[in-house]
Amino acid sequence: MGINDLKLSDAVVVALYRETLVGRDGPAPSEKTVKSALPLETVDTGYPFLGNNLRSICFLVSYPDDEFIPEEQLSFLLKILQACKCGLDDIALINTKNYPVEINNLKRELNPRIIFLWGETPIVKGIDQEFPDMTISTWKSISFVPVRQAELMSRNNPEGLALKRNLWVSLKKLFNL
Repeated sequence: MGINDLKLSDAVVVALYRETLVGRDGPAPSEKTVKSALPLETVDTGYPFLGNNLRSICFLVSYPDDEFIPEEQLSFLLKILQACKCGLDDIALINTKNYPVEINNLKRELNPRIIFLWGETPIVKGIDQEFPDMTISTWKSISFVPVRQAELMSRNNPEGLALKRNLWVSLKKLFNL
C-alpha cells in the first residue's frame, strides 16, 4: 500500500483536524471554532503555570522575586528538557512562592505523573515524606525528583558539572534515554 492509498477513520481525521473552516451550513464563524471531543485542550486550573502540561510533568519552583522562574534558570531548564526530548509545552511550571500547592488539588487539576521540586524547596502541602536530592522517589504513583541545587548546576564549574552528571543519571532512568 502506497501513501496515496491510505484510508483514515473518521476519528483519526477529527483528531488531526480539530478546527473546521467549513461546516454543513457553510463557513464556520471566525470567532467560534468547532472542537473534537478528544481531551486535547489545556486545562484551566487554579494554579497559574508556564507551559501547556502536554506530558503531565510539573516543575514546582520557589522564586519570590519572579512570576515563574529567573531567565537564567529558565534557559538552563530548557536545555535539560531538550536533552530529555521535551519542551516547554510538555511541562507545567508553577512558582509555589506566589501560589502554594496543595498536592491533592494539583493531582486533580494537572494530573502530574512526574513532579520536579526545583531549587529551594517549593511549598507543597499534603506530602508527608522527604525525598532524597536528585533521585527518583515514588509517592502515590507520582515520580518525584528534587533538584535542590539547581542554581549551582547552571554554572560551568567543577561542582556544577558534577551535579549535572548526578541529575543526568536520574533523568536517563525517568525518561528512558
